Amino acid sequence: MEAVFANEENTQISWTNEQGQVWSVPYPLVDGEIPRQIQSWMDEGNAIAPYEPPAPTVIDVQNERARRLALGFAYDFGDQRGVHHIGTTPADMEGWRDVIYYANALIDSGDTETQIGIVTDTGTTAVTAPEWQVIMLEAASVRQVLWAASFALQAMQPIPGDYADDSYWS
Repeated sequence: MEAVFANEENTQISWTNEQGQVWSVPYPLVDGEIPRQIQSWMDEGNAIAPYEPPAPTVIDVQNERARRLALGFAYDFGDQRGVHHIGTTPADMEGWRDVIYYANALIDSGDTETQIGIVTDTGTTAVTAPEWQVIMLEAASVRQVLWAASFALQAMQPIPGDYADDSYWS
């Protein structure tokens, strides 16, 4: 028989009995008792193995990348508008696509003066098409670091258990 804790809190144990059946129960049971089969096994000098979290997967890294990409970034307009936090959640990115299309159309038509109203996480403001392009360059510099870090992590064998640590993402 083999018994292991099934979670970090050590409140669930899983064991495989002599017949190859896998069992999982709360530990200890609600009434504070340990299942007889486990107790007799422990009385023989055996111990429940510590919990070992599953190894991180590529999907874990991709989820961390998505979380970080959605955090946004600070952009300093360098004038009375000050610093704005540019949101980059999936909903924000959908809205920014419209601004990108509009800014590109203005630039293509030679218009560098029309003000485009935007809402950042900081508040409302307006930008010209060229200003929007500068914001997009800043966004790319912030976001490309995250993409590159995620690709490097995904290529590691194994992926480090502390893959979400900031040291991997800067």
